[in-house]
Formats: sequence, structure tokens, C-alpha cells
Amino acid sequence: MSGITPAANASLSISARLAVVIFPCLVCWWLYNTATEAAILAPLVFLPTLCMYAAWACANHAKPERRGQLETMVWIYFSVSIFGTTLLGLAQLLAYLIVVSLVMGPHAPEYWTEFLRGTVDGMTVEERERRAELAGTWRNWLLIVLFSFVMAGGFEEILKYLPVAYARYLEQKHKWKREGAYIDFALAGSLGMATVECIGFLHDTYAGGFHGLLAPIVTLVQRQIAGTVGHMTASMLTSLRATRSDFYGPMHSWFWIISPSMVLHGIAIMTVFISCTLDGHVGWVHPTELISIAGMYGNFFCVVFVVTVLAYREHKILKSLGLHSK
Repeated sequence: MSGITPAANASLSISARLAVVIFPCLVCWWLYNTATEAAILAPLVFLPTLCMYAAWACANHAKPERRGQLETMVWIYFSVSIFGTTLLGLAQLLAYLIVVSLVMGPHAPEYWTEFLRGTVDGMTVEERERRAELAGTWRNWLLIVLFSFVMAGGFEEILKYLPVAYARYLEQKHKWKREGAYIDFALAGSLGMATVECIGFLHDTYAGGFHGLLAPIVTLVQRQIAGTVGHMTASMLTSLRATRSDFYGPMHSWFWIISPSMVLHGIAIMTVFISCTLDGHVGWVHPTELISIAGMYGNFFCVVFVVTVLAYREHKILKSLGLHSK
């Protein structure tokens, strides 16, 4: 392992280099066809990715024998962002269709009509009252719990675990003791997912006829702080638990590894939907009341803080185990 150099870890094939160049260009072109403002804001979407690359480069320079290879990270990033999120969306939609049909019964068509509304503009007073009535039913609350902990927390954390599973496979195959690869691969996958979510936000915002820059910038920053940081800290927690299991024992199942991230992810999503439900909405409509907005972000960041604390605790445990093993 001593023969591994930072340059060897950072080397990229021609196909990977082309992907790194072409993907952002295609995103900018796609957003430009939606609105010029969207294309202008597109570079902000990739800012966390650049920050992660800079952090990885520093870590790779210090201990290249423990880090993941950049080539693999690039393909994990694109695999999750393009194929992973597509399959995830289809799986979430199919599962939720089944669950809604079972829970709502004959009221399922009405539920879907309200769930898919992105705004309440143009609705009559009677329609809003009926929407609020539907939001307050026990069936809607049950769907919130199932969507938060199964479709969102469960499915998404399983997708983000796959890069960690690949790192575990490589470790078992090569016995190369690259603990850092678990973290590198996990963060690459979570960044791929978070980046696509931000791209979709920009597209949907301007496709709906919005014009201007200030409000989308503010919301995009909020999504980067909340969504991207949330995805990355959860992936960090998962990768650290996998590292403890594989390198220091005892060996644990994949469910043990992802369960804290899955539960906390579900809680974070549920706080968002509860804020909407308390405003009388079915599904996601951005709260307009100041107290609802403050409560939503306050609760969300509390969950992110808990995930961060748990990830730091795992880091301290690994550091202690590493010292004892020497």
C-alpha cells in the first residue's frame, strides 16, 4: 500500500474527464432552455461538489493509501445522480401508489388531486376547506408517516448505502485497508443525489413561469444548507458505521448500518410535511406563515444537528479503536 501516490488516486480516464465536462454543460443547456436565469444559477448547484473535491484532494495528499480513487468516485456520482435517482423516483412512485390505494380506498383519486397541487392559487374557499379537511384525517397522517420513513427515509438511504456496499465489496476482494474509501464513496453518492434535487428545483421554479434571481437564490441556498448537508451528514454516519463494522468488528448487517440515518431522515421529512399539513395542505406546498416556516426549518436543522453529533461520535469511536489497534 505504501506505493500508492496521490497522483495515482487522482488519475482519470478520458471517459471520466469527458463526463466531468459534459454533464455540467448539458445541465446548463437544459436549464437555459427553461430560463436564462436558471442557467445563470446553475453553477451554484455544483458548488458543494467542488468543495468536496477540494477536501478529498487535501486528504488524498496526506494519506493516499487510505482514500478512495477519484475515478470510482466520479462514476458513483454520475451513476447515483442519473440512474439511481431515476430508479428511486420510480420505486417511490410505485410504492406510494400502492400505499395510497390501500389507505385511501375510494378517496384515492381526490387525494392524488390534492397531493399533486403545487399551489393553492385559484382554489375557491370551499375547495380549500375540503383540502384542509382531507389533510386532517388519520389516513393522511398515516400516509405522512409511511412516506417519510419508508419511501423517503428508507428508499433514499438504501440508495445512498449502495456506494458503501461497493466499498465493502472492494475491501473484501482486495484487502487494501482503505477506510477512507467508505466515506469518499458515500459522499460521492449523496452529492450526486443532492445535486440532481437542486437541478430539479431550479427547473421546476422557472418552468412554472417565475422570473427573477433573488428568491430562487435564497431558496437554493436553503436547499443546499438543509438538503445537501442533510444528505451528506447522513451518508457520513452510514459510512462511519460501516467502517467500524468491517475494520474493527463485530460485523453487522446493512440494516444496522443504515438504520440511524433512515430513522433521522424520516423524521426530517416528516417535520416538513407536518408544517404543510398544519397549514391545511395535502403533500408539499411551501409554508407561507412565518411561524410555520420557522418551525419547519428549526425542526429540520435540529435533526441535521443530531445526525452530525452521531457522525462525530462514530468518528471519535473509530479514532479510539484505531489507537488501540496499533
